Amino acid sequence: MISGDPQSVADLSRFESGGAQLPGAYAVDIYVNGQSVASRTIRFIAVHDAVDNVPEDTSAASGASTPHDDGDIHDSTGLMACLNRKDLVDLGVNTAAFPALASQPDDQCVSPGKYIPQAYTAFDFQKMRLDVSIPQAALLNRPHGWIPPERWDEGVNAAMLSYQFSGSDNFGSYGNSRSLYLNLTSGVNLGAWRLRDNSIWSSYESRYGNQNRWQHLNTYVQRTIVPWHSELTLGDSTTGGDVFDALSFRGAQLATDDSMYPDTMRGFAPEIKGTAYSNAKVSVRQNGNVIYQTFVAPGAFAINDLYPMSAGGDLEVTVTEADGTTHVFTVPYSSVPVLQREGHIRYSFTAGRYRNSSDRYSSPMFAQGTVLWGLPHHITAYGGLQVAEKYWALALGVGLDMGRWGALSADITQASSTLADGSHHNGQSIRFLYSRSLVSTGTTFQLMGYRYSTQGFHTLDETALKGMSGWLYDTDTVDAAGRPLPQNWLNYYNLYSSKRGRLQVNVSQRIGRLGSLYLAGTHQTYWHNAATTNTLQAGFSGTLGHVGYSLSYGYSRVSGQPRPDQTLFLSLSLPLDKWLPHGDSAAHQHSVWANYNASRDTNGNISHQAALGGTALAEDNLSWSVAQGYGREDGNNGDVSLGYQGTYGKASVGYGYSRNYRQVRYGASGAAVLHGGGLTLGQSLGTTNVLVAAPGAAGVPVENGTGIHTDWRGYTVVPYASAYRENRVALDVSRLDDHTDIDNPVTRVVPTQGALVRADFTAHNGARTLITLTHQGKPLPFGTTVSTGDGNSSGLVADGGQVYLSGLAQDGNLKAQWGSAPDQQCTVHYQLPKTALQVPLFQTEEVCQ
Repeated sequence: MISGDPQSVADLSRFESGGAQLPGAYAVDIYVNGQSVASRTIRFIAVHDAVDNVPEDTSAASGASTPHDDGDIHDSTGLMACLNRKDLVDLGVNTAAFPALASQPDDQCVSPGKYIPQAYTAFDFQKMRLDVSIPQAALLNRPHGWIPPERWDEGVNAAMLSYQFSGSDNFGSYGNSRSLYLNLTSGVNLGAWRLRDNSIWSSYESRYGNQNRWQHLNTYVQRTIVPWHSELTLGDSTTGGDVFDALSFRGAQLATDDSMYPDTMRGFAPEIKGTAYSNAKVSVRQNGNVIYQTFVAPGAFAINDLYPMSAGGDLEVTVTEADGTTHVFTVPYSSVPVLQREGHIRYSFTAGRYRNSSDRYSSPMFAQGTVLWGLPHHITAYGGLQVAEKYWALALGVGLDMGRWGALSADITQASSTLADGSHHNGQSIRFLYSRSLVSTGTTFQLMGYRYSTQGFHTLDETALKGMSGWLYDTDTVDAAGRPLPQNWLNYYNLYSSKRGRLQVNVSQRIGRLGSLYLAGTHQTYWHNAATTNTLQAGFSGTLGHVGYSLSYGYSRVSGQPRPDQTLFLSLSLPLDKWLPHGDSAAHQHSVWANYNASRDTNGNISHQAALGGTALAEDNLSWSVAQGYGREDGNNGDVSLGYQGTYGKASVGYGYSRNYRQVRYGASGAAVLHGGGLTLGQSLGTTNVLVAAPGAAGVPVENGTGIHTDWRGYTVVPYASAYRENRVALDVSRLDDHTDIDNPVTRVVPTQGALVRADFTAHNGARTLITLTHQGKPLPFGTTVSTGDGNSSGLVADGGQVYLSGLAQDGNLKAQWGSAPDQQCTVHYQLPKTALQVPLFQTEEVCQ
């Protein structure tokens, strides 16, 4: 109870109105006219302390409230959000239309309603929500999700190295073998400049021979050019695939970077879905380069963390099963929609030397330019020019948004080429692309396309081939059992029979609550013969109760191939954690699942497998699985695997066996970052990353970062940040030790492409204390504000003169204030014993002088 003695109660006038709160910095969600726009820490000051530099005649002339009228604040907290002019611009306010507001200093706290008629703020303290109401006429015309370039952070200067290693030792009936793969990505960030190098080392050992190879993928320097929403690249990169086929090159490129635009103005990103029948290796090749490789468990898989080397170019996906069977399919990633918003121009200019990792290609010099221009009436005009030593091509096209009828584009390309045998050719190619979504029927034509080429038409990629026919790439030596791997027929080319017509379809259909059906396929015909190439991927997936199911079918055939490659796969999955006992807290419930797979391959071999898997440890950062199966060819087979994600990287190990082989798999990935604060180890980096800096807070988990904790110095790296987007970075303060506190555990950063942005957190190490303060022989009044000399810790005195303070140094000064008069404040010099840092809460008494 509060004492009845008025002298024992501080001046509580600030709390006279219901809902009044203390001034301070609060992490709030900001809404403008009811729409969420940002989340950040805002300083709130007492309304009666707010002084705006508003000219005397401003309010009368504009209709705004007077500087001391609280009509511009629609809440009862007694606080005003300290927003400066720059904050209002970030929120989309057209400050230039209000001269008195535009003239305010950048660091001056202002209330929008003092300058803008009918504007106001409202702070919901319980929900930590700040509403800012601004008349529509006072707002800038900006798309949803727009973030001002002034907030874009180029990051800190740093050097970095990221690695991904995988390997397997195979003991087979036909011989033993070993396969090793190492992907190294290194780089240096200096201001807005990014230097990157990507290299791959691979090793194969078998009785048929040994191979050790270093393959240099690319080295380039890159930087953003913000006023142009563009990116400059010098070195090795890839052209876009919207007008011409995507090509790898070494040279220079200036191109529009669509990631600088809000999500509402951006296109698509690649995602790969497929099915594995066993613990298989998945390799992704783009423009002749292996850009991604991993091991996946049996069943459907999805790769959504892929970072292609280019913004276009078909992705060739190879799934190599444990028994050596391979499945190859293509994701038509080069088919990016060409439609642009009215007035928007997307361009790309490239000059350099063509490059391909395969020795089947030469390296001619070439130059290329493409432009896509958004016109009125939902029309986009686009075109491009390609010139090389023995080749040139000119393309012109138009795209049309037909509303309910979908979107259509059509273009024609005229090309002149000289092939490897010296023959000269001229030809044309016409392409049609169509996409449409039927909401009423649940049908989505993600892409339907047809290209017709005359017999003299060839691409620059074909012109660069050194021969007229052959295999495009080499294959691995042997499978897990030691048998030689055959070439895949989709990798065979023959320029004597140029491509004629190509039809591609990508359709999905929702079937009520049962699930969805998808179909993707291509049909390619050629000149001078009846040869065709056909591929098809079809599947149906859904859930029935708690059971998830999927059925998929794959087909591919090239003319001349003895028989088509056909695969059929059925998968059933059931989460078991719903029926397993767990602790009182749902946070300790781990994922456990059961899975059944059945498959039939090209040779008619049928196999079955049952698996059990799940996660473990406090953060679910340990994954495990056990599987047992039977196949007609390999007999009994089984597999066990473990995967761990930690602060300093990821590691995995697995063991599989069948009648024909024994296989041990292993892998590791991680990164090292050298920056101004020292050397920090972490998980593998993405293109854009966040450096968490909380000196003094060791071992603190990062929210939504599986296994990621700050190291012994308080640093860690959070990979895969979103460029030009607001990224929320938060520390889990529930895991802090008894003597560490963090002022604000949440911050927001907006990195540019390739940046390593620093997210700073202020940590205080010291004692958590409950101090009883007396002044002139009496406890300090209830409601007295007590703060440390540096202002890092503060609290309110409760009844009996007790105040809780955290992060106190072993000795220091405290200031107490319970009114505005000189005799309503005092100071304390305290000195804590060493035992204060050895207990969760230390209690003491001090006299305030």
